[in-house]
Amino acid sequence: NFALIGAASTLAAAIHGRFTAVFLICSMVPNGYSLVLPLAMAVWLAYAVAKRLNPYNVYTSPEVA
Repeated sequence: NFALIGAASTLAAAIHGRFTAVFLICSMVPNGYSLVLPLAMAVWLAYAVAKRLNPYNVYTSPEVA
């Protein structure tokens, strides 16, 4: 469960896609939707920190030109 939460948090922080991360990770494992609440909290926290540190995501970053 901790690995799934870490994967969802990393994905949400990298692409700024909160709902995408939650639903992708939930659908990866059997009975994964029982993790929706912990995943949502971890994803929200990771997104908030990533947005505060860098307002760009991997698709809109000005460094990649």
